Amino acid sequence: MPNFYLSIRHAFSRLNLACAALGAAILFFVAAIIVWEVISRALFGHSRLWVIEVSEYSLLFITFFGAPYLLEKNMHVVLDIVYDNLGPGMRRVNTVINASLGLAICVLLTVVGISVVLDQYAVGVRQTTVMAPHSYWITASLPLGMFLMGFQFLDKGISSILGEDH
Repeated sequence: MPNFYLSIRHAFSRLNLACAALGAAILFFVAAIIVWEVISRALFGHSRLWVIEVSEYSLLFITFFGAPYLLEKNMHVVLDIVYDNLGPGMRRVNTVINASLGLAICVLLTVVGISVVLDQYAVGVRQTTVMAPHSYWITASLPLGMFLMGFQFLDKGISSILGEDH
């Protein structure tokens, strides 16, 4: 592969790792505030309204920040019983088809997601919850995650066509 493409792949790999680390940090934060909430409720008899809401929103970021890294490292769900029984040629065909479908879906969700985020920003939409955050902050996790996953599907398709196994 050309050096330019390898440097882009490396940059995306580093970005995926950073997003996965951020997702892991968010997961740790959510676990910590839930533990604190349980202890606070048991010992002091009062609850914080924002804990559940922050936990719910965090699940989106954890998912969309971690998924591209998992896809890059081939740690996603695969039907092993089918895949392992395919010959090398059919595995390559299967990978190209899977990568093509994944890329198409990710591109669609990225474009629609960006459109929704921009619309929410322009209108100033807020969530109808206790914290009432701007919706675009929450929705922005979708196009970011789908863009990064789209690149991983593209990379998998190109690598499979070229006969590389990474």
